[in-house]
Amino acid sequence: MTETNPSACLVSTGEEVLRGEIFDTNNHYLANVLGEHGFEVQMMMTAGDREKDLRFAMESALKQADFLFMSGGLGPTEDDLTTAVAAELAGQALVFDEPSWRAIVALFHKYKLEPGDNNRKQAMLPENADILANNHGTAPGFSLSFERDGRQKTIVALPGPPRELKPMIGDWLKDRGYTAIPPEEHLFLHFLGIGESPLAEILEPWCRQWGEVSFRQDFPEMEVKLYQPSLVKRLSLCRFAEENLGAYLTTYSRQTVPELFTEFMQANGLTLALAESCTGGLAAKIVSDTPHSSDYLLGGVVSYVNAVKTSALGVSADWLASEGPFNGQTAEQMALGVKQRFQADLALSWTGIAGPDGGTKEKPVGSVWLGKADNQGCQSTQIKLLQERDRVRTAAVSHGLRWLMEDWLKARYRQQLENWAAA
Repeated sequence: MTETNPSACLVSTGEEVLRGEIFDTNNHYLANVLGEHGFEVQMMMTAGDREKDLRFAMESALKQADFLFMSGGLGPTEDDLTTAVAAELAGQALVFDEPSWRAIVALFHKYKLEPGDNNRKQAMLPENADILANNHGTAPGFSLSFERDGRQKTIVALPGPPRELKPMIGDWLKDRGYTAIPPEEHLFLHFLGIGESPLAEILEPWCRQWGEVSFRQDFPEMEVKLYQPSLVKRLSLCRFAEENLGAYLTTYSRQTVPELFTEFMQANGLTLALAESCTGGLAAKIVSDTPHSSDYLLGGVVSYVNAVKTSALGVSADWLASEGPFNGQTAEQMALGVKQRFQADLALSWTGIAGPDGGTKEKPVGSVWLGKADNQGCQSTQIKLLQERDRVRTAAVSHGLRWLMEDWLKARYRQQLENWAAA
């Protein structure tokens, strides 16, 4: 973001939001859509249905930013206070807006109902506000601009129900000429196998020279984002990442490992079979959750116990009896067995210790072995994951998918870098 980007704060209202009874989807949505349209969101708050709390939140937001986007508090009851507090802060009177009242009455009549006397409150609006029509509910919104502390401030008041808020903010942005920033103007980098702290530490020398980046965890991946970087800055970060974080880098885009894996399989025209032990079917779910996975996924076997590893996948019973299931040889036999069973081009297997118990000093919880089989033979590798059970299983799936396409991923992001450099 630059200094020319408009600054914004978000305030949602409602005791049910403040108590955590419902998730604040409005601020989440507004932060996303406003960011896409060039606003620099500086702060988000939630206030209850008490006037002094709401006034404090709104005053704090107006001190921080030039735009305040409110959600909620436009209803007909006594604890709906957004309009009154906004008018007070702007030094404006509330006036009865006849067109808004007619729209409220018409909506009630549409459902063969009559509005109550308290609904007239929803048509009492700041006298100099731009009224925002609500085609999906009774509460009109408003946009109110005024001078405060020597600067122009704008309060945009939106209804609380998301089905009313979303089209209203969309119309407000469109009517005032705000256009969405194309996603390709931003830079996204995804990493797998490294947490935020070590990632930030490795990037720190680059950030000292070029400025801050944004971090977001999308477990098991980490996302780094640069907002509208110059081409020189974009290329610099990508080259730094490849040189210093190549073991973890997956893409210069927002695509997740499962999404990239589908692209990889389609690009190579391969079919896939899965053999799972510690992941318990999670790999098949994650892969099949991705659109177009039916183009390549043939099926899989969940061989949670040794007997099924032998009967369904042909893993040697003698080997399992002497060496156990947690090793590379078992993973390879599982992959080969499922490849043959489904006549797939490519097979991937998982066996290991997801926890919470079952680990040993030599093989602690989080030890997972991956096996792959293709027409050239079998391979295995071990990964060590330091998370609780569900996260071990989820991370193991992504690590396995990335392992199958490592060379393709490197070629892909290097080609992207070449394309940018040639632009």
